[in-house]
Amino acid sequence: MTRRTAVAAVMGCVVLAAASCAGPERPTATADGKGAASTSASPAPSATATPTVDAGAAARERMTAAATGRDAPGPEGLLVAAESTGGALFVWESSDGRFCHGTATGVGVTSVACFTRPHTPPVGKEPRLVPLVRMMATGWNVVFGAEHETVESVTCDGVPVRVKGVGVMADGRRSVHAVEFPDLTLGTVSVRVRRGSRVVTETLALETFAKKDDARFASCGEPTS
Repeated sequence: MTRRTAVAAVMGCVVLAAASCAGPERPTATADGKGAASTSASPAPSATATPTVDAGAAARERMTAAATGRDAPGPEGLLVAAESTGGALFVWESSDGRFCHGTATGVGVTSVACFTRPHTPPVGKEPRLVPLVRMMATGWNVVFGAEHETVESVTCDGVPVRVKGVGVMADGRRSVHAVEFPDLTLGTVSVRVRRGSRVVTETLALETFAKKDDARFASCGEPTS
């Protein structure tokens, strides 16, 4: 079985999975699948090529054209979670407060998915990490929020992983961050966060669907199932 076939067997053609505490997403389009799984035990952060200005602008233009109607971005606009020469992953809030994400590729394929209800998942009262998107876009992309705490660093088995500050949502109560791996990566990463004067380490799952100890794919930390 090739690595691409292995990914398809686990994921289907594409994963558009924003985790939620309440309410499903409503996909409005589907992009073709991409990506293959690495077999290294502890993957390095993605070395995705830096997009040119023209490539980034083109992806944003295609995403803006695809995210229309009630799924169109609100006043904060599109936030770039990841981008490469082949396309980009965007996240945003609609005017009525629904979380959305979408992709735009270099060949013109776009996808858009939004929650059906506003403020999903809702902002909690206690500090926490909130998974928002786990999918193949420019690599294996994981977007998450942080509430009542500040993200300082992310590591995979002790190896630093580049974490991107994407922006803020939920009226400034949730900061949004993203990490990327070259291919589908299983398990968990450690997230160092600051809560006032205290620094603690939390665990963030990179996926929720794979079988335990699946040797076909790269992994970090502990299995999620």
